[in-house]
Amino acid sequence: MFRSGDNGQSWQKINNGLLALYESALAINANGHIFLGADFVGGAGGVYRSTDYGDSWVEINHDIIQTDVRALATNSSGHIFAGTYFGGGVFRSTDNGGSWTPVNDGLECRNIWSLAINSTGEIFAGTAGCGDGIYHSTDNGDSWTLASTGLTSTDIAGLRINNNGHIFAATRSIMGEGGGMFRSTDNGDSWTEQNNGFTAVDANAVTFNSAGDVFAAAAGGVFRSTNDGASWTDVSNGLIPVGGNVWALAIDSGNYAYAGTAGGGVFRSIRSTASGRVIPRPRPRPTPAPRP
Repeated sequence: MFRSGDNGQSWQKINNGLLALYESALAINANGHIFLGADFVGGAGGVYRSTDYGDSWVEINHDIIQTDVRALATNSSGHIFAGTYFGGGVFRSTDNGGSWTPVNDGLECRNIWSLAINSTGEIFAGTAGCGDGIYHSTDNGDSWTLASTGLTSTDIAGLRINNNGHIFAATRSIMGEGGGMFRSTDNGDSWTEQNNGFTAVDANAVTFNSAGDVFAAAAGGVFRSTNDGASWTDVSNGLIPVGGNVWALAIDSGNYAYAGTAGGGVFRSIRSTASGRVIPRPRPRPTPAPRP
């Protein structure tokens, strides 16, 4: 694990207590505690926690989590959800990682690649390798239902939800078929492919700036949509290697974008991604109708 305190100009290795070195996920709760998910390699992996901004880490698997942790998410109550691969499903902690409970009722595919939680606390879990796609929980993970209507690609590498409640799924291809971006505007009840101008087939992650623009990381660079995913523009100029694989994206409070690449390191956008854009005020989201 590395940390930068100067917008990426320099980096410091912060591995004190961190025995797992193949990290796949990060989440930060309202108290600033950092949770890290890692693959198990050489006996070390699972979930680690830092309460001092990464200066030190402790493993918090408690012999419950024993498979690779590929996704982490926290809700407004401070509950932590860990998505595991291969076959462990989803685990929940209600005590800051002090203990874990498996929450897999209805989760037929337990190979979890991604997690997202909306403003009302509903959880979405993206799976891989089963052909199932996305599961949805309305009761804090106690039960799950399949929510993949319209998904033609079912290996879900990334999930994010914007301020309007629209869910974006970054998907991977299978043998070069499928993949790309999908969007749901009805809380996961249905999905539509959103690949106009999106020339990559393997999408890895998705995020938003404060103007509501959507950014997707892919094997092929970074793509941007200014119209809720209806069309995309390649914004990879300057990334090395050209057309390389971008695994992770983040946008800071100044709307500068950061791209983590496979082999090329970390890149930062030259200017704010919101330059010249109107920053919308968040709109209140209507309460979803009760499900039968």
